[in-house]
Amino acid sequence: MSAGSALGIAAAVAVAVTAIGWRTVFTMIAVSVVALAVVGFVNVTSIMFG
Repeated sequence: MSAGSALGIAAAVAVAVTAIGWRTVFTMIAVSVVALAVVGFVNVTSIMFG
């Protein structure tokens, strides 16, 4: 991950926070993290028991 993409992500997050507020952004991030965790867990269990 390059510094440019990190800056782009930070700028996008800043714009989103300004536009829709902290709570909504935090909720979106939390939902995406949980979704990734669930997908990873399902993948691991399917590998273990597959």
